[in-house]
Amino acid sequence: MTFDPPPPLESPPQWQWPRQLPGADTQRIVDVNFICSLEQAPAPLQNSFQGKLLTRLIAFAAQASPHWREWLSRADMASLQVGGTGSLPVMDRASLRTMVEANGPLPLPRAHGATMPHATSGSTGMPMSFFISEFALRVVRHHYAADHVRHGRNLLHKRAALGSRIEPHPGREHVFAQGNPWLLESHIYTRRNIDFSMREHAAWLAQLAPAYLACNPAMLSGILEIYESGMAPAGGMQQLMTFGATVEPDLRERTRRVLGASIRDRYSCEEIGPIALQCPHDTSDDPPYHVCVANAIVEVVDASGKACAPGQPGRVLVTGLHHWASPAIRYDIGDVACMRPQCSCGVQVPALFNLLGRKTALLRTPSGQARFVRLTANDWLGIAMVREYRLIQQTRQTVRVELVTATALSITQRTAIRAMLGERISPEFTWDLHELPAIDWPPGDKRQDVVCLLQ
Repeated sequence: MTFDPPPPLESPPQWQWPRQLPGADTQRIVDVNFICSLEQAPAPLQNSFQGKLLTRLIAFAAQASPHWREWLSRADMASLQVGGTGSLPVMDRASLRTMVEANGPLPLPRAHGATMPHATSGSTGMPMSFFISEFALRVVRHHYAADHVRHGRNLLHKRAALGSRIEPHPGREHVFAQGNPWLLESHIYTRRNIDFSMREHAAWLAQLAPAYLACNPAMLSGILEIYESGMAPAGGMQQLMTFGATVEPDLRERTRRVLGASIRDRYSCEEIGPIALQCPHDTSDDPPYHVCVANAIVEVVDASGKACAPGQPGRVLVTGLHHWASPAIRYDIGDVACMRPQCSCGVQVPALFNLLGRKTALLRTPSGQARFVRLTANDWLGIAMVREYRLIQQTRQTVRVELVTATALSITQRTAIRAMLGERISPEFTWDLHELPAIDWPPGDKRQDVVCLLQ
């Protein structure tokens, strides 16, 4: 394996003094310090900060767009609480897409910088384009920089990332990005995940031996499977930064056992950026997530739109405080979670937990119950060599089960799979098994292995 370019063996010339720190670096240092300071502040100060930004956002949207003015007129503006959203209407994905298509990018104040197009991966079945400003993008990136500080990462150690958005690099093992010594950053090796097999990824990581790796949970699970099958695993890894899908307790346990490293998950959406980041003090199988109070207001509400009691599961609504080009206010991102007023670690930010993923991952039984599906590798591998699976509910009674297996299933195995699904999920369903050479996953990092098509 050839590393291109090779890591430098001497300190870079930028480390020589005297040197003037570039403005962008200075801004990042200031932003990261503010983000960390706000999260350590008392809750009333956080609420005051969010309330002021929410008021400015609403005033801007109402002034900039007649469509937004009409939308906001449905709310009793006098009822707005500091740090809350009062009686503002809930916005689903279809409504946000309609608003963006009707308005295009809203005319931003000069301080927000240029506006650029952005898009979601379409993992919910409804791809959408929208707009983001330079300022909003800066806030998003600097929240992830603050997360490095929060989790005590020494970025002078080697880092790697696997992602589908990395530009193709044919003939090269990875793309090498120079670190910034003034921000205590080493070099990072990035690799386009769809251009290599899981075995090739596993071998690459074993030789590269990064201290930190960012990747999707599905990718991590596939790489762990290679190591579990006999390949010597990567050594020296400390933390895995996951994104794009629900992290199951089984994956956290496998990561600790195989790599000796912990998962530090990031909960986000393209429309807003970071929503909540895993508590740095809790590496259990079901850790709380600190809400990114400097970036978003997060609510968990019941079917009627009222706030859930602490610990009660409900719909996740998110308001992006800095995304003015395509505002998302009380945006229903389609996820289910629970929330507490503050984290058990003592930090006074709201904390999300029991992140159950997309609402479409909740199957609806014939009797009307919603069942969240949590299947582990052992559930499948105890019966057959199942490589991939997807459950699709098309009717109230029947669930289509798509399977990719190493060898054809026997009648006994098919019977056992139906019995396992009935026990783990619900005996009310009829399980319609389909063995496929490959599952037609949608593009992007997010793989939704449970899909409910019922309205």
